[in-house]
Amino acid sequence: MKKVLAASVLVLIASFVLQSCAPTDPHLTEAKISMNRDDLQKAQKELALVLETQPDNVEASYLEGYIHFKQETWNKMHDSFKRVKQLDPEYEKENIGNMSLKAFGVLRGTGINEKFNAAVQIVSADPEKAEKLFKLALVDLELADDIKNDDFITKYIIGMIHLQLGDKEKAEALFLEALKYGDFAVDGGNYVSAYINLSNIYTERNEMDKAFETLSKILEFDPSNHDALLQTAKYYESKEEYDKVLPMYEKMLESDPENVDILFNQGIMYKKIGKIDEAIANFEKIVQLKPEDGEATYFLGEFYSQKEEFLKVVDLLEPKFENMTPEWQDKVRDSIQIALVKLGRAKDAQKYMKK
Repeated sequence: MKKVLAASVLVLIASFVLQSCAPTDPHLTEAKISMNRDDLQKAQKELALVLETQPDNVEASYLEGYIHFKQETWNKMHDSFKRVKQLDPEYEKENIGNMSLKAFGVLRGTGINEKFNAAVQIVSADPEKAEKLFKLALVDLELADDIKNDDFITKYIIGMIHLQLGDKEKAEALFLEALKYGDFAVDGGNYVSAYINLSNIYTERNEMDKAFETLSKILEFDPSNHDALLQTAKYYESKEEYDKVLPMYEKMLESDPENVDILFNQGIMYKKIGKIDEAIANFEKIVQLKPEDGEATYFLGEFYSQKEEFLKVVDLLEPKFENMTPEWQDKVRDSIQIALVKLGRAKDAQKYMKK
């Protein structure tokens, strides 16, 4: 009985040895030898023969990916490593991760620095060449995003390229996806820009409530953001909620008190709600900052006229009239003539008659 048992054990041992010593595919062996000799082309040919008959050979797939890594053919490397992960998620996981991360960094760097930034610099001077560069950048960055799909900047720049190429639906999707991985504290202006671009896209579609919601998010983490405040003010203005518009302009002027555009818009708001003195104060400041501004001069003259401050009308318009463009001369002509007549200077008013 003991002899039979011993014989059975010997059979099992012999069977295990035979299985574990099964011959390795000679093409795989030759591929490894060629790789040790740094003959990557020969190794590739041998690995192709292995994978032709054994498409699920995880080691051959990994070695193929490694060769593509060495050759910097990143798209082929990524395809090989995706196949490895499908076959065995744990196989050479750390090495694959390190190689993929390097590929991601190279693709992200060349896509943004060498192609996207170069395209931005020439987009006005040579739009055709810029478009080609944008598309080349897109190839690099979309592959980078496929390799590592949790990077805010990569997705944001892809969104910017689609926006530049006119595909606003893709741009919208990319900005929304990017914001999942972004952080204002880290990504700063680009993070805000993604929201601003979304707001502009929604505004163009006349989806004003979505635009407003997007702007509100910006103001939650960046209450003084000029663009968001300005767009929010325009939203309230479109709703004729003028009492909500003015605080937006006041907030902007806290950080930029001599911004003539904001002073102008705020002045018009004051006029709409009947605060003529406040409107005058704004336009007086604009004219002081930009004496040549014909539009601001015209409005200030109109406001003085409404208050029947005719001497101020004349003191404002007479010294500026000759240097105004014909367009603004025609607009202020009636105001200055009426003011002169009201002041008893009808004769002087005649020289402003249109010839």
